[in-house]
Amino acid sequence: MIRRLARFLVPTLSGAEVSPEARELLRDLRLRHLIFFSWHFEDPQGFWILREELRGLGLGPPQGLFMVDQEGGRVQRIRLPLFPEFPSPYEIAQKGPEEMSRVSREIARGLKNLGINVNLAPVVDLAGAEAPDWLRERTLGEDPQKVGGLAEIFIREHLREGVLPCAKHFPGLGGVLPDPHRELPYKRAPSEEELGVFKQVVEAGVPLIMTTHLVVETWSTEPATFTERAVKALREELGFEGLILTDDLAMGALAEWEPAERLLQVLLSGHDLWLVSGEVTRWVEPLEELSREVSTSRVLRERLAALERHQETFFQALLLGVPCKTQ
Repeated sequence: MIRRLARFLVPTLSGAEVSPEARELLRDLRLRHLIFFSWHFEDPQGFWILREELRGLGLGPPQGLFMVDQEGGRVQRIRLPLFPEFPSPYEIAQKGPEEMSRVSREIARGLKNLGINVNLAPVVDLAGAEAPDWLRERTLGEDPQKVGGLAEIFIREHLREGVLPCAKHFPGLGGVLPDPHRELPYKRAPSEEELGVFKQVVEAGVPLIMTTHLVVETWSTEPATFTERAVKALREELGFEGLILTDDLAMGALAEWEPAERLLQVLLSGHDLWLVSGEVTRWVEPLEELSREVSTSRVLRERLAALERHQETFFQALLLGVPCKTQ
């Protein structure tokens, strides 16, 4: 059972090498996915060695995902000499569609050359120069029509180069002050404009969407990452068929919940992938605890089976060149 659950986890490694303990776990749990951070790229030669070892352990393409946050500006995990540095999304947006097309294409080509098949971008939250520090410069602006159009371009260029983009942070962090990395923010409801932008990127073919740790008061008293309502909004209202990824489950916004409870809630809510920035070894015990719960619950087993079918169908479709058509 724990191996079945591990297929939804997107952990990382705390160092630039695979420790003996992590190697044993990766092999035993048969994980498929991993997210990279800046420390994995500090030694270019070391990264190539790391990537090949991970692939040898069964992680990454073609049946798994290697992810990175390469937005541009201050959120770009890969820098020189491995990767050219780009302006922030907000700066690029001021220069218009042609510049967005060029930058997106170059980022995607660079990631593909490194063997990374998912970029956790674009940020499509509606926020501009007055956004709080943690979000400022990461967005494409406040005008929903402009944001939607530029996001479409970003998505299109990534897909052309064979890299999967991920729109974030659903249902939208515009107008929110607290940083989910530190505390849990609240919002009455997403605006029609916010939902409209996500509808636009869905229609553009975005294959992944990330939800955020935001309590939407008209939906639930719990974070969107824990609510089936958020998933239903994406599936039923916006017509999204791709993979729904949680934001990092190790963030401060979720400090109130124990790690195993976080995993249980995202399973119940119907999220396809569970991002956990902590070292993979830290999540074994929570996975074991969740495994015991699933083993004794018909409802959880049915939910797990449905998510397994959806993920497998996604990867089958991906091989056919239609990554977000999974139904």
